[in-house]
Amino acid sequence: MRLTRLRLRQFRSYAQLTLVPPAGITVFVGENGAGKTNLLEAIHLCCLGRSHRTSNDRDMIRLGSGTCAVHAQVARAQTMDEVGVRLFSAQGERKLIYVNGKTVQRIGELMGHLTCVMFSPEDLELVKGAPLTRRNFLDMLLSQGQAAYFYAIQTYQAILRHRNALLKEIARGRGDAAQLDVWDEQLAKAAAPIVNHRREAAFAIGELASAHYDHIAGRSQEHFTLHYQGHLADSLNPAEDLLAQLTVSRADDLRRLSTSQGPHRDDLRLSLQGQEMRGFASQGQARTAALAMRLAQIDILTKAHEETPLLLLDDVLSELDEGRRARLLARLDRMQTLLTCTELGSVGPIQPNAVLRVSAGTVSE
Repeated sequence: MRLTRLRLRQFRSYAQLTLVPPAGITVFVGENGAGKTNLLEAIHLCCLGRSHRTSNDRDMIRLGSGTCAVHAQVARAQTMDEVGVRLFSAQGERKLIYVNGKTVQRIGELMGHLTCVMFSPEDLELVKGAPLTRRNFLDMLLSQGQAAYFYAIQTYQAILRHRNALLKEIARGRGDAAQLDVWDEQLAKAAAPIVNHRREAAFAIGELASAHYDHIAGRSQEHFTLHYQGHLADSLNPAEDLLAQLTVSRADDLRRLSTSQGPHRDDLRLSLQGQEMRGFASQGQARTAALAMRLAQIDILTKAHEETPLLLLDDVLSELDEGRRARLLARLDRMQTLLTCTELGSVGPIQPNAVLRVSAGTVSE
């Protein structure tokens, strides 16, 4: 797929902007803080209905404005799609999602019309960070691949919030502990598709990322592996097993006022030569592992949609040594790419189709 037009209105540092990127590689050059990453964030918003940088939608609205909007036109193999998102600063105002000229009620209906994979300096957190970062990686990949997963994770999280709220009410003497049986059954049922999809995706990512790591690192002695970790990782019947686990852990949950079992505690174990990377991997090894995971993400989304996703590189090439950079670029020549940098020379031997200068909310050739 290819992004043919991007329109911003009152988004971050941009009062109004229209971009028409070429099919190949577009490089955005500018100083730190000039607004380069804002452009990639706008595209990410059109793909997933959310930012990759903040959980607060109001952060994306230009200072002094009550609303902002982003629209993207996408050329796909068989169709031409247009998607958009409008955000509001007023408390209680819901974001609006547009697909092909119509307002849709659910964010899940946005998924798949424009897919992207973003590489950013924060990707080190995939290796070094908390389990939440790796769960989000899985969830965003699966949501872009199939909207049904997005709805499944939303359902599970809603039930989890209700169960946790009931635990707190019971602790205050205002809740009925017998109601936990109902929420346990619903949570266990909602968990099953999440576990099955995550387990399958983790296996595919592990196979692909291991090969990508070998290629990028150029070191045959480093063997990278990725495995799904969780209370239900090996379960043949996740719903039945989670229900049993919730029963056993109920006393602890009532004491801690939170749910201790379920896929919201899942993680991915990343290892080199059998050793977990989070504690010992060098910056170079961690960055290579993160890149390998993103490349695996590209492979999986390409297979799911039978066309390549949009590639977004946010100032990552300058962080790689010459060898790793060259081997990474060799894998990225088959898709539309938008990348940011502070100096054009930092992107190495890449030959862009367009170079755009970014400064204080403006973009020029």
